[in-house]
Amino acid sequence: MLLAVLAVGAGPARAAGPMPFFQLPFPCGETWRLATYAGHDDYDIDMTFTGGGSNGRMILAAAGGTISAGWSGGGGNYAVIDHGGGWRTTYMHMLQPATRSSGWVDGGTPIGWVGSTGNSTGPHLHYEVTRDGVKTEAYFNGSASGITSDGSANTGPIWVNGPVSPARNATSANCNGGQQVYEAHSANGWRMLPVSGGYGPVTGSATAAIQLNGVKILYSVKGGQIFEAASNAGWNNLHTGINGAQGTALAALNLNGEKLIYSVVGGYVHEASSNNGWRNLNTGIGGVGNSSISVIGLNGVKYIYSIVGGYVHEAHSANGWRNLNTGVPGSAVAAITVGTTKILYVVNGGSVYEAASNAGWANVWTGISGVSSATIAAANLNGEKLIYTMAGGYVHEASSNNGWRNLNSGVTGSRTSVLALNGVKYLYSN
Repeated sequence: MLLAVLAVGAGPARAAGPMPFFQLPFPCGETWRLATYAGHDDYDIDMTFTGGGSNGRMILAAAGGTISAGWSGGGGNYAVIDHGGGWRTTYMHMLQPATRSSGWVDGGTPIGWVGSTGNSTGPHLHYEVTRDGVKTEAYFNGSASGITSDGSANTGPIWVNGPVSPARNATSANCNGGQQVYEAHSANGWRMLPVSGGYGPVTGSATAAIQLNGVKILYSVKGGQIFEAASNAGWNNLHTGINGAQGTALAALNLNGEKLIYSVVGGYVHEASSNNGWRNLNTGIGGVGNSSISVIGLNGVKYIYSIVGGYVHEAHSANGWRNLNTGVPGSAVAAITVGTTKILYVVNGGSVYEAASNAGWANVWTGISGVSSATIAAANLNGEKLIYTMAGGYVHEASSNNGWRNLNSGVTGSRTSVLALNGVKYLYSN
């Protein structure tokens, strides 16, 4: 093993935005051993392939961001990806210089090959995550890596008390920017069926679903591209022509027969419409996180909810998309309407809160806790308010009719979206 040193500038102090939805930096389905050792910095991870030699194996971007690359005496050939919001990942000891030395890369983009350059005793990938310039525990596919302490009191940055974190294996879900999408619904006992058509399986790092004249329409992000698949076309997955979508922020809306898609590009919310050939236009809503976004329509007005600096902001088409802070803190947001009332559901610190426009956005805890900070979905089914969250790798459903008791649906995944059609609840998980 090795001790590699690479300084990553913290830059100006700021509060980190929501954590990107990081994936293991290796191709889909590969299993890698994650380990550390005494004398390593806390949170640093050495990764070796469990299926044979590590040398020359492909390294992928753990999430989208702006890449920089070069040579460090200890780290050898290295790359740093700035994911925005204060989050960076670092990749060291690459076999050769990174494939890209500047510019934007999507999650899942190949950036180099595993090697043993610099201060290294054998081929492996040295991987770090920093939050506002301070190392922090890595997450992959929504789950903590478990690699925290190096067992040594004299290494930083936080000196997590020992012993050395035990090694563990992790399997990559970095599936070219996405994972297999499954459909499950309340009328079939939530039995999970893969969404697949003549163009192959529908995969994505995020999904959004709408219904149009009884047809279920699913939008997915894969490698920065947005695809559309419809139930009446055998789920054939077609590229909308929209490129550059970043992170897992994706929302969709049917407004009087017009299909609308919302994504985040370069920190700005973009809107594309089926009425304009999916031309992706900047709304001017800026400074937003790329992990969660939601949209609703009310009386012909489009309302967008995004996360800015850890708070939910509201912008709508009738005010020129002026983005106003609701005062509701959160890392993920879902919005519904009940009558003329706009209702937000947010995840904050693993707990779910409800805020309503007719109550001045007063934030009320639902009693739901222990859920993933990365995703939330909601629906209004004939006046019953429904919330969908991820807990322990399973989609949980809570209803206003059962006092928000959060029940395991048995549907697995890391993210979910929902639509209601003819009294049936449809979940799309990936």
